[in-house]
Amino acid sequence: MILQNSGISKEEIFKQLEEKQKQDFDWRTGRIFCSVYPAGEEIEEIAKKAYTMFLTENPVDPTLFPSLRDMETEVIGKCSEILQGGKEVVGTLTTGGTESILLAVKTAKNRAKSLNPSQTKFELIMPYSIHSAFFKACDYFEVTPIVVPLTPDYKADVIAIERAITENTILIAASAPSYVFGVVDPIKKIGEIALKNNVMLHVDACIGGVVLGFNRLAGLKQVPEFDFSVPGVTSISMDLHKYGYTAKGCSALMHRNKSYRKHQYYACSEWTGYTLVNPTILSTKTGGPIAAAWAVMKFLGKDGYCEISKKTMSTTARFIDGINSIEGLQVIGIPEVSLFSFTTTQGNPYDLFDELNHKGWFVQFQLSNDYSPANLHLTVSKIHENLVDEFIKDLKECHQKVQKKGLVKKAAEKVTIETAKKLAQNLSPENFDKLGKLLGFSNGKVPEKLALINKIMDVLPPDTVRNTLIDYMNDFYTLNQER
Repeated sequence: MILQNSGISKEEIFKQLEEKQKQDFDWRTGRIFCSVYPAGEEIEEIAKKAYTMFLTENPVDPTLFPSLRDMETEVIGKCSEILQGGKEVVGTLTTGGTESILLAVKTAKNRAKSLNPSQTKFELIMPYSIHSAFFKACDYFEVTPIVVPLTPDYKADVIAIERAITENTILIAASAPSYVFGVVDPIKKIGEIALKNNVMLHVDACIGGVVLGFNRLAGLKQVPEFDFSVPGVTSISMDLHKYGYTAKGCSALMHRNKSYRKHQYYACSEWTGYTLVNPTILSTKTGGPIAAAWAVMKFLGKDGYCEISKKTMSTTARFIDGINSIEGLQVIGIPEVSLFSFTTTQGNPYDLFDELNHKGWFVQFQLSNDYSPANLHLTVSKIHENLVDEFIKDLKECHQKVQKKGLVKKAAEKVTIETAKKLAQNLSPENFDKLGKLLGFSNGKVPEKLALINKIMDVLPPDTVRNTLIDYMNDFYTLNQER
């Protein structure tokens, strides 16, 4: 795209933006179970207004905009209360869960180097169910991931964690909850191991911290222990732009005290410009997410969040009961928060995904792994309260349709899958291109039906899938340059 010589009117700009937006999924219908967390028009309006009020303000220098420093400190204080932190607990607002996790790993490595300057190898112990952001952090900061198995209830194996500890271990990571299974790792037992071995413990509560915290404050029974009340927990990540229902770009990374958080900071006085001190990966950024988080948390208060949390858990239970009541469908494990996965004992979940998509529902598909078959994932939020019956009705119809189609499609698909497996055995540039086209990733476009693509990816080696997807995304973001 070439930048035009003269600008266009603001009316035309917004007309074109509205036209572009028509191709996007309409999340306001509530028929999407990932990526967005709507909490109603009033909360959305408050977040937007607060965000735009501080759109241009920049928290890179807190002496310029002390209002942002004040709001961030207040929000962190509220997060500490949710996570049962004491007076010494401190934190930082980041742009999202991934940045919080990256910084948690960076903090652990920097602390290890400070305590032992001669250390050259750094290891992070994490369960098989941990979020992919930890692998990303290991890649960025040259830390070796040590993956331990799960127990039959899909939780981290505590015995395996203790056995994996070496002199190079800088951090143990656990989930509250794991994204795929919606279960909370045995944080208390892991905390005991961390204390015994003098190792840091990070709890990834990005998606569940707010819900678990307010479930406890609302008096709900059987809320798993996961926060700073557990001895041994040194840091927790918790996203406010998920179940905090604030604007995108806001997560909290919390530390037990300042002695840990100081290793998160980066300072530079070597260059010729101003002295740089950054608590996060980004330097310049908008103050919008800070203001939006402050405003929404002020508006909802403890009672508002508790009420939403109780309703969300009740809605989740209705979804789970409805899915389990359909013959041939089964929720995986016993979810403890408002997200879960389900699979098919009859038919194929990838075909089911396509059929649900055709009816206007979007759930996430997930490839099979060492602990569960291919499955579909739902993240339930406030907006889904009145959609349970409609979803279960459509799901049942889609499932029946998939079963009827199954036998007809099987033979043709088998040939295609076998071809893909043969191509993957010898990935020359030519075969790699053929594989991409076979998967439907030609010219950066994805076909409307994804079932066959997912079935093929499910049987290919992980490295092949990874490289193919990277090539596809690399192509996808260089399209339509002639426009």
